[in-house]
Amino acid sequence: MIRVQNPGQRYNISVLFVDDNETIRQLYRRILEKHVNHLYIAENGSHGLELYLKHKPDLVITDMVMPVMNGLEMVKEIKKIAPEAKFVVMSAYSEKDSFIESIHLGVDGYLMKPVEAKKLLSLIDEFAGITLMKWELEAKEKKRQEAEENMKKSLEEKDVLLREVHHRVKNNMQIISSILSMQSRNIVEPRLKEVLQESQNRIHSMALIHENLYNHKSLANIMFSSYIKSLTGNIARTYSSQQANIQFDYQIDDAYLPMDLAIPCGLIINELISNSFKYAFVNRPSGVISIHFKNINNNEFLLTVADNGVGIPKEVNILKTKSLGMKILHKLVQQIEGELKYDFTIGTKFNIQFKSTNK
Repeated sequence: MIRVQNPGQRYNISVLFVDDNETIRQLYRRILEKHVNHLYIAENGSHGLELYLKHKPDLVITDMVMPVMNGLEMVKEIKKIAPEAKFVVMSAYSEKDSFIESIHLGVDGYLMKPVEAKKLLSLIDEFAGITLMKWELEAKEKKRQEAEENMKKSLEEKDVLLREVHHRVKNNMQIISSILSMQSRNIVEPRLKEVLQESQNRIHSMALIHENLYNHKSLANIMFSSYIKSLTGNIARTYSSQQANIQFDYQIDDAYLPMDLAIPCGLIINELISNSFKYAFVNRPSGVISIHFKNINNNEFLLTVADNGVGIPKEVNILKTKSLGMKILHKLVQQIEGELKYDFTIGTKFNIQFKSTNK
């Protein structure tokens, strides 16, 4: 859309004017230099090409018919190096072929000579508006890219810091576990030694979460299937001297859990497997501990820990037991807002169903 021309207005653009006629060049110098920031004058296409390469003006206004190099030849050469360059061509001849060729070259305006100053300034006014809009869009895009880059950099820095936090938490927990281990070596009383070992296992189950998060791409969620196997392997090593022939039956769906669910679920598994090792296979040469983790409906999960051991006597009420492990189990199930069911008809079997808000 052509805006209303203000005769005294100066446009914040640069213009290259190309014409082989000295009188016309001087005339348009007087007209244009009052209205544009930078004006460059060329006497033919070759000279115009030279000035364009040197100054990269926003708009080129050129005559068509000139010696040395005509206007369309100059346009072709400039378009090779600057496809987005803007051109207005002028001609005293109404040549259909030249007009069609200029369209094919992507020329932005076509004027018949003699060109009225008012008409030319109106055309410059239009191109100045387009150029201004282009600059504004480029400035906004640059700001957007800078903001995106700053955000990316900030996220990368936070990623590094979070990984360092998980790494340090894991290391601190391992230090605590090592202290408990050293302390237990100086204790003779079996029950107290066992209590320290149980505490050590609980700490290790939490340390594994932070190790998993530190090593994984995601800093918010862990692949729970791989975590379960790492955890059970550690518990098995703890009790290997007591029960060497215990096998694990894994049926685990791949699923990610957020840290606030993964830690209590890991502690639940730790308590139940530890109990199986300690009590389920007394006076038995071998046994099987099953760990099943199923994604049963979107983000709803079923965790099952079972063994084929001696089971729990019917008269034992696990809701009222004084066992610390069972008390911890119930608290953890409440923490994840899960539902606990158990079956002691053949060995022991615990089902914990819970939901995750993880997307």
